[in-house]
Order: sequence, then structure tokens, then C-alpha cells
Amino acid sequence: MPQFYDKHGLRFAYPDNWTVEEDAQGTADAAVTVTSEHTAFWSVMLYRGERDLEHLAGTVVGALKSEYPQVEVDEVNIMSDGAPVCGYDLSFSYVDLLNTACVRAFYHAGDTYVVLSQTEDHELAAVEPVFAAMTASLTREM
Repeated sequence: MPQFYDKHGLRFAYPDNWTVEEDAQGTADAAVTVTSEHTAFWSVMLYRGERDLEHLAGTVVGALKSEYPQVEVDEVNIMSDGAPVCGYDLSFSYVDLLNTACVRAFYHAGDTYVVLSQTEDHELAAVEPVFAAMTASLTREM
């Protein structure tokens, strides 16, 4: 059964066996990370008002590049509900394991959201639908 996070202007669903941590530091108006019992995590950052999507997504990618110098980055530009989504798909090796990360930045209800999801590739097939559902729940009425 899903749990619901509803604080600081953020509202989303997440699996009941995942752990929620609020991040009080950083430039976002609100930031939360939800972690699985294994390697997967999903983070959302909320910025009040419409901000530069490319800049915010690029900042996250830059941080990942500095932590994982051999990261491969593919730009992703899609539409969701008629609105632009700026994003990147990343892959990198860490401790001899392949990892996948996705960064997505988009507008909703006049605010800007940046989502980062990351996991080791052996978990990817299982958690990819969970990541998608959590991200979709940000823009749905619950």
C-alpha cells in the first residue's frame, strides 16, 4: 500500500517500505529523498515559480559528473501533459556496478520541479515503474 508525503508544498505517493528523508539544505524551497531498502533512490526538489529548467537539470548533472567522472550523459527532451520536460539519462560505473540515473526538470502549477532517480542496473527493471509512478504522482490530485 502506498504512503503519501504531503509537506512543504510537495505531495506524492511512495512505496510503504521505502524511507523518506527531508533535505533542509541546498537552494531548493523543498527537497525530499525516498530510498529503497536496496540501492534505489528518488529525489525531488521544488523551486517556487518557474525557473530555468536547463540550468537546474544541468546543475544536477554537473554534480553527478564531478562525483562519477566517467559518466555517460544523454539529453532527453520530452513533453508531458503538453508541457516541456528537460532531462538527462546517465549511466556510470561505481564499485564495479553499472548504475543508471535520470534527471527530469519540469513545471507544474506555476512551480519548478527537479527529479533525480538512481539505481544499480540489476534493480532497474523492478524500480523503473516505481520511479515513474512517484514522479507522476507529483502532478496528480490525490
